[in-house]
Amino acid sequence: MKVRADQLVTQLNKNLAPIYIISGDEVLLCQEAADSIRKAAQHHQIEERLRFVADAQFDWQDVILESQSLSLFSSRRLFDIQIDKMAEKHSKALAQLGQSLSEDNVILLTLPKVDARTQKAKWFSQLESQGVFVQIWPIDANRLPAWVQQRAQAIDLSLSRDAAAIICERGEGNLLALSQELEKLALMHGAGAKIDAEKVIDSVTDSSRYSIYDLSDRLLMGKVKEALHCLNQLLAEGIESNIILWLINRETNTLVSLLQAMASSSLRQACQNQRIWDKRIPFYESAMSRHNQVTLPYIQNYLALMDKSVKGLDGPDLEIGLRNLVMMFCGYKPTMTELDLPPQL
Repeated sequence: MKVRADQLVTQLNKNLAPIYIISGDEVLLCQEAADSIRKAAQHHQIEERLRFVADAQFDWQDVILESQSLSLFSSRRLFDIQIDKMAEKHSKALAQLGQSLSEDNVILLTLPKVDARTQKAKWFSQLESQGVFVQIWPIDANRLPAWVQQRAQAIDLSLSRDAAAIICERGEGNLLALSQELEKLALMHGAGAKIDAEKVIDSVTDSSRYSIYDLSDRLLMGKVKEALHCLNQLLAEGIESNIILWLINRETNTLVSLLQAMASSSLRQACQNQRIWDKRIPFYESAMSRHNQVTLPYIQNYLALMDKSVKGLDGPDLEIGLRNLVMMFCGYKPTMTELDLPPQL
């Protein structure tokens, strides 16, 4: 059964199919469709999730054997399988997998964009007939402002048509960038705010607020002295700590996503899949040369501590904490932070 992305939640509310196929080039929309299915699986008491990224060297027998075995921990399991590039070995394995679907498992299959020929293939038709196929289409430029307005409404912002048009122009059709711009506006103006064209323009042209993106460049390139100087200027000009924290958190999450994607693709391909502009890829290449599976989780944990400070709870001093984050991001971990202190008795 084929459903549109905007029909998926309605289908999930009715029943949980044995297999879901998500296909498309829009990373953000594919991620959100997959998240909806994962949440629905949890709602149906499916707690065990098995994650697989199928690259050219992937051994499909592990998945097939696992799907045919019983779980020791739960009665039902979610098989979360991502394929970034289709190949003959993948289609053969999926045909075999489709012959052994059961009520004990739910399969979430995320594919790149599949063409009409692939959709008519026997293995694909077999899977689609047993489950749900969600084809993610790019959003037409004429429909993009309306999409941005709907997105803003979902995070409790009221966005004028002119404001949406300006945001679309800035984002150049990059849905991830558009979504992040809305999150920034929500952070700056608060829930329930009415955003007109003037407020959007102010957020761009205000030199002090706009310079947080200068901080982003310095962080990604690892220029610690310049980044600390930029941070000091922002703080002196009265930029709120939560705005700076939002920026560092956004870039950290991007690096985490790139690191995960690099398990099955090159860094440049991962950047392109994340809709990072070509001229910005060298910035992320520089950052990824300094970070790994140890450093990024450490920064994320420290960001969580800083979030407590911003909310007025126990946490690091805001200015010291932000400087620590700048140093960590640039590859110079402070001698010790609050994360390294032993727990109090």
